[in-house]
Amino acid sequence: MGNPIPTLKIILILMIAVDTFWFGERLFSLAGFSLFDWLPTTLISLVGILGSLLMILFNVLLIGLLSRLQLKSE
Repeated sequence: MGNPIPTLKIILILMIAVDTFWFGERLFSLAGFSLFDWLPTTLISLVGILGSLLMILFNVLLIGLLSRLQLKSE
């Protein structure tokens, strides 16, 4: 396995984008405007699936990175 840091960065950026979508939807719903009324249910489900998949990938890569770390005893 090569350097997982660039992959982790990309996944983290995508996670921020998905979370920004959900944050924006909740913020708009406070103002009385719902994205759920305008977007198809399939698209909203795909965004939710993408968010879950990104979280799983991020955690798997992070576990792989942690196994490569060597802690020094003090």
